[in-house]
Amino acid sequence: MTRRDPEPASPVPVSDVLVVAAGLLQQMEGRCVGLQDALSPAVGQGARPMAMQDLDYVTQGLASLSYFLASLSDRLPADWTVDAAAVARSLPLEDMAAALSLAPVQARSDPGDLELFE
Repeated sequence: MTRRDPEPASPVPVSDVLVVAAGLLQQMEGRCVGLQDALSPAVGQGARPMAMQDLDYVTQGLASLSYFLASLSDRLPADWTVDAAAVARSLPLEDMAAALSLAPVQARSDPGDLELFE
């Protein structure tokens, strides 16, 4: 995984922020697909089928939102800019905040380290 500097040059094109947001949503969709695959055997063992349907809906919703934002970014004027870093600072997930602020990527010292969340 990579890290990004906390502060990029501001402002940045809105369309660039939307493309990054679309990519993050695609990553989240991929995680949900992995969860569906991991949890599907539990459905036959008494897990709630409605919960799996909810997870499927979330997965499809993430894919749809990703497509929407990516498509929207193509239709915005190139001169529209935003201080994405100012808004991204309030996000609790550091990597997501850095990505959305369009900060330059820095390689991590140990890319194989496991990251646990509190």
